[in-house]
Amino acid sequence: MTTLIALIALVIYLVFYFTYGKVLRDKLLKSKEAPKAPSERLQDGVDYVPTSKYVLFGHHFASIAGAGPITGPAIAVAWGWLPGLLWIWFGNIFLGAIHDYLALTASVRYDGRSVQFVAQDLIGKKAGKTFGWFTLFLCVLVVAAFGDIVAGQFAADGRVFFAFVFFCVAAVISGHFMYKTKLGLGWGSVIGIVLIIVAFWLGEMFPVKWAKDIYFLIIFVYIVLASTLPVNLLLQPRDYLSSFFLYFGLIVGGVAALISFQPLTAIPAFTSFSAKLIGPAGALQPSPFWPTVPLIIACGALSFEAA
Repeated sequence: MTTLIALIALVIYLVFYFTYGKVLRDKLLKSKEAPKAPSERLQDGVDYVPTSKYVLFGHHFASIAGAGPITGPAIAVAWGWLPGLLWIWFGNIFLGAIHDYLALTASVRYDGRSVQFVAQDLIGKKAGKTFGWFTLFLCVLVVAAFGDIVAGQFAADGRVFFAFVFFCVAAVISGHFMYKTKLGLGWGSVIGIVLIIVAFWLGEMFPVKWAKDIYFLIIFVYIVLASTLPVNLLLQPRDYLSSFFLYFGLIVGGVAALISFQPLTAIPAFTSFSAKLIGPAGALQPSPFWPTVPLIIACGALSFEAA
């Protein structure tokens, strides 16, 4: 059954990629006629840096594939595996993928600027200012939420913090070999993978146990540094190396899905349009499929647990 589902998913994505996606690319956006990327036209070595497509893909892939895409579908199983699966397939094709693709394209064609600058030019100054304030508050919310999660992980296991620190060092070293030497992307990637292993080993060797608030402060300092340093010094190589974890997980999960002979009878295909979840107070609360499932699958936005 899982093999059949994996094959159906593959067919759906391939069909829509070469039909729906191709029409959007060639007819609506006319990407082949677009000017050169801002990283080439405005190259400054800080924010605009020409990058290998493989590094760029890993950079974006690692940036969007966080804990939400994992926990969201797990929670959605409360409604059965079929509704969540259908939403992932068609919600991704008609909403998620097209939203990200159009937003990225708009940014590239506006010299890599954020949505508030695009809105200001297309809609007006008031729209631009509104988007600017919205983006600011959203960034504060995201930093607070994920900062709390990461600080909690650091405080819970003293090995994790220094493993992360050494991983960042590994990213800087790997980026240096990729960008500044003749070794290039290939050998720079090999060096980075080896350094990742070393980083985890050093994390095991130097466990630390600090209060969660201390980790909070360290995370905020790191955020400032990561956002102000040249993008190819830390952010790009860090996300590029992080993407290898994701590739490994996808490969292992895909192979497991194809060769698994376990039926999905343990989880019902559909339970109810108003499944019961554990709310903040610990009591079971009925929750409707719409809009709960699209929200939790989109980004793990709701803090419920499947009953």
